[in-house]
Amino acid sequence: MTSTAELSSPESAKSLLTHDVLDTDYTLEDKYRRIEGRIYLSGVQALVRLPLMQKLRDERAGLDTAGFVSGYRGSPLGGFDLELWRAKRHLQDAKVKFTPGLNEDLGATMVWGTQQPGLFPGARHDGVFGMWYGKGPGVDRCGDVFKHANAAGTSAHGGVLALAADDHACRSSTLPHGSEDEFVSAMMPVLNPAGVQDILDMGVLGWAMSRYTGRWVGFKTIAETVESSASVDVDPHALQIVLPGDDDFEMPVGGLGIRWPDPPMEQEMRLHRYAVKAAQAFARVNGIDRMVMDSPNARLGIVTTGKSYLDVLQALEYLGLDEAACADLGIRVYKVAMTWPLEPQGIERFARGLEDILVVEEKKAFIERQMKEQFYNWPASWGARPSIVGKYDESGEWILPSTGELTPATIAGVIGRRLQRFHRSEKIDAVLAWMENKEGELALPRANFPRVPHYCSGCPHNTSTKVPEGSRAQGGIGCHYMVTWMDRSTDTFTHMGGEGVTWAGQAPFTDTPHIFQNLGDGTYFHSGSLAIRQSIAAGVNITYKILYNDAVAMTGGQPVDGTLTVPQIAAQMRAEGVQTIALVSDDIDKWTDPSIFPNGVSFHDRRDLDAVQKMLREVQGTSILIYDQTCATEKRRRRKRGKLVDPPKRVMVNSLVCEGCGDCGVKSFCVSVLPKETEYGRKRAINQSDCNKDFSCVEGFCPSFVTVHGGKVRKGSKVNAAERLANLPAPQIRSDLSQPWNILITGVGGTGVVTIGALLGMAGHLEGKGATVLDQTGLAQKGGAVTTHIRIAKTPADIHAVRIAAGEADLVLGCDMVVVNDYWVLSKIRPERSSVVMNTYEAMPGTFTTRPDMQFPAADIVKAVSTALGGGAPLQIDATKIATALIGDAIAANLFILGYAWQQGLVPISFEALMRAIELNGAAVEMNKTAFAWGRLAVVDLPAVIDAAGIVRNAPTAAEAKAHVLPVLGATANDAGESGLTPFTAGLRDGDALRHVPATGAGEAAFAPLDDAHLSRSLDEVISRRAAFLADYQNARYAKRYTDFVGKVRAAESAKAPGSSDLSEAVARYFFKLMAYKDEYEVARLYTSGNFRKHLEAQFEGDYTLKFHLAPPLLAKKNAQGQLVKKEYGPWVFTAFGVLAKLRSLRGTPLDVFGYSAERRSERALIGEYETTVTGLLARLDAGNVDLAADIASIPEHIRGFGHVKEAHLHKARTRQAELLKAWDNPLRVVQV
Repeated sequence: MTSTAELSSPESAKSLLTHDVLDTDYTLEDKYRRIEGRIYLSGVQALVRLPLMQKLRDERAGLDTAGFVSGYRGSPLGGFDLELWRAKRHLQDAKVKFTPGLNEDLGATMVWGTQQPGLFPGARHDGVFGMWYGKGPGVDRCGDVFKHANAAGTSAHGGVLALAADDHACRSSTLPHGSEDEFVSAMMPVLNPAGVQDILDMGVLGWAMSRYTGRWVGFKTIAETVESSASVDVDPHALQIVLPGDDDFEMPVGGLGIRWPDPPMEQEMRLHRYAVKAAQAFARVNGIDRMVMDSPNARLGIVTTGKSYLDVLQALEYLGLDEAACADLGIRVYKVAMTWPLEPQGIERFARGLEDILVVEEKKAFIERQMKEQFYNWPASWGARPSIVGKYDESGEWILPSTGELTPATIAGVIGRRLQRFHRSEKIDAVLAWMENKEGELALPRANFPRVPHYCSGCPHNTSTKVPEGSRAQGGIGCHYMVTWMDRSTDTFTHMGGEGVTWAGQAPFTDTPHIFQNLGDGTYFHSGSLAIRQSIAAGVNITYKILYNDAVAMTGGQPVDGTLTVPQIAAQMRAEGVQTIALVSDDIDKWTDPSIFPNGVSFHDRRDLDAVQKMLREVQGTSILIYDQTCATEKRRRRKRGKLVDPPKRVMVNSLVCEGCGDCGVKSFCVSVLPKETEYGRKRAINQSDCNKDFSCVEGFCPSFVTVHGGKVRKGSKVNAAERLANLPAPQIRSDLSQPWNILITGVGGTGVVTIGALLGMAGHLEGKGATVLDQTGLAQKGGAVTTHIRIAKTPADIHAVRIAAGEADLVLGCDMVVVNDYWVLSKIRPERSSVVMNTYEAMPGTFTTRPDMQFPAADIVKAVSTALGGGAPLQIDATKIATALIGDAIAANLFILGYAWQQGLVPISFEALMRAIELNGAAVEMNKTAFAWGRLAVVDLPAVIDAAGIVRNAPTAAEAKAHVLPVLGATANDAGESGLTPFTAGLRDGDALRHVPATGAGEAAFAPLDDAHLSRSLDEVISRRAAFLADYQNARYAKRYTDFVGKVRAAESAKAPGSSDLSEAVARYFFKLMAYKDEYEVARLYTSGNFRKHLEAQFEGDYTLKFHLAPPLLAKKNAQGQLVKKEYGPWVFTAFGVLAKLRSLRGTPLDVFGYSAERRSERALIGEYETTVTGLLARLDAGNVDLAADIASIPEHIRGFGHVKEAHLHKARTRQAELLKAWDNPLRVVQV
């Protein structure tokens, strides 16, 4: 890898439109350490900073306080606890204690307790300010706690903020939700921040309000506010908070705070009669709700809150309306920060004099209905009462839907149409027409190829969620929930903690005798153990599969919030009365002491999972299967930190031996098993960059798997790039930031793509620019679609909404081309505005594990993007393949493609700021800087970069490059969320059995027969390479049999179907495949030919040994189904292969000891059968049936694998051949002309 010392100097990248780093002393710790100036942080980090700010405010006020945080993680606050742990030192210094809750309501109960120390002797502090956090369903779960704790009240110097993490679009949830009404049910005031700055300002206001009113304060968070990042101003003392005077609110005797004893009816009186009015008075005197725009002749009023406030500002900007224009038109805008109880005097002043009020808010009509209630008794002295519309207009039309999320474009359309009632403008009319057209595009021409979330490489759930044939399972909350769209007989789910209990309701009314229920260890600890107790009490037949992966993997790999071990689970379940308990593990040998388990627990290797489940489904009542395997991603983290041994072992596939049968994918379900297109068909390869060393792929019944012990993965080409990377020309930046520059990044979850957004956001901050970053992930971190919205402007004030609206992308940076094909990405493209840079690497989605023949529609995706660009072409480069070859790690593709886009002038950030941001990020600094430089060079001199990478580039044939007719597809759940996905039912196209090469080439020398990475360029080359292959396989006479038969077919096709060569290509490929069957001699030859060693050394370096995974028919044992069982063999096998390869002349002779097996006899018979079948086709061949003939001749493509796997494929192939031959013999068939 090239060191940063070899990179070009910053001077080579200067631009008049960028400038040097302004904040030269900035560090990542400043987000918690700085007490004034600007910092860059995410909304989640702002929430972590809040207790630190409150402590500083209390200290200045002379108060000795402490803080306490508890709750339970859930998106969009899935990583909140991780960030709290990272800030542990800062929190400890501020006397803030973080204790995660076992579940949400127990966490809330602990927070309730923090308000009680002052009621009794021994309190160490003047008060404790508390913070609870939880996902929307957690708010639901806490209803009882909230009502009791809020009625009891808070302490005078304590206070409580309750953070509700709402997932409006259901991106990582089982239902979309908004928590306002749940807070109101407990009579808790509700604050709704609009962005990162608002979180800091309203957070300290919230604690002050809580102390004054004696109430818990609800605090709404959504992805746009907490998963976005921005530059903000910080000064904990800047906000001057005042308390209402007696004229504003008359405090009752004894105040509103917590006390003991405290009769319930007195609590109710304080809550209903005083607390609500106290909150309104506090909001009023502190100007929490405020008029942000006014007009001397106001006619149209807009009331909005939270994220919708920024959307309204963006909508007005779309309509070309700045503050002056709004004043001229008579527009007044009111920002509500406390959405309940609505402060009456402020909203009254806002409403008076208006003709029309539009209420813009997400989800339900929350503010709208309060306004309508307040203004129902509108006094005549105030003048005419304005109309109030929000979710619906006067005619009942649903104008601002309560489903999904509102967009600035939708809001702009509604505002524009309300304006048209009293003002007409050509510009507004034109904008509305364009927006209506864009938003009205409910479907776009694009490829039907979704990027659906899947289990991580090596995930335990790849194996644990299988069920035996004839059984069914139910899903639950956690990563394993994804099995509900993976065609594994797993359907329906429940809320967290209800797993399996629906079966207690179903069982009496169905003939199904038994089900399996998946239950994660985190959910078991949270509340799931009680569900098991209910199933036991109900007496139903159910097997709980407790999936012990040693981490809460769904939200970032947090530990379970307490002590939970496999023996403890077994003991707890026995104590509940479960008699049948089975433990299945990927490392069963570690459980060598059965005395730590209850008597009768059985122990099994994960290979025996199917048999164990078949046994358990016959058990009467409740049984338990504990599946023990650590989360793969958590293993990776622990290995990096040195907390877990990293086995010096890797898997490699010999593509020449591989048959492409897909059995390794069936066994492993693993996304690190990739397709590899070769001269001899689609084979398999292992993605060494993201392989988590589960090794279950080795169980595939195939001799092509080799494990490499010792050594290490080779890290890129050994290229001295100093000269190439020096003195690169500066790009011409394409924006002067007269308006914000919008960059939309697409990628695959788990590949580090969000790093690009983090770097650009930090770089913009360092330059003093405005920069916001919104990562939209949800379940996407599990191999699904990730999009990052980046907005860059001259100043932070120039940016309103953080999300990029329809048609507003200046650059789409497609790190993954499948996600560029997403409806929500294509809709952001505007032909006259947008540029698209696309990584052309064909990264298969997880669906490939069960659809081994699925075609990657690269040409279709390019066509979809070109259509969105109005016929323009996207900039394309295979960043992943090039970066991996140059640097040795696929993750380097992210910075490579960023460098490529930057050199094109499409990223208005200075070189210095970007390099400093990479340094501050601290991860793989050298690699990222080098990858960025290579990306720049690819713009300047792409051939030099390709040459340095040394990669094979096969030009597509005309047929491969031609796109299909694109279906017009609307937004689907695959694009916008995860609930209800069924990718196995999608109309995915399988790959073509032929490449449709031209009959003759341009006279190029043929590639070597075993050089399978280079694809043949003509039919002549296809034939000549295979003839040479067969000569080495057996002898020249054997090769002549092949060429004579292919020649015969070629002559017949030329005569009877002039211009066609598909039948000849099919026979050339698949007669060869049958003749070159992979017996023991051939497998040995393909390992010892030299090509395997060449591929091995290209991937690995250092001192290593090889082990082979084989099932030699003369040595291997058989399982219960009579199938051979693979076994690991040492390096000596390579020597044996050398001997065996030399004995290949014995093939087919009486001395061929392997040739007497049923499999070998079948393979030899297939050769003659194929000759007979194809010869029979030639007699009636014509231009109308040549395509059908080619399909019949291609049947051997589907005869793949070894042993029982090949036998199963052969059975399916014979069925398919019979169908095609029936069509061939049908005199009424439709003739193709």
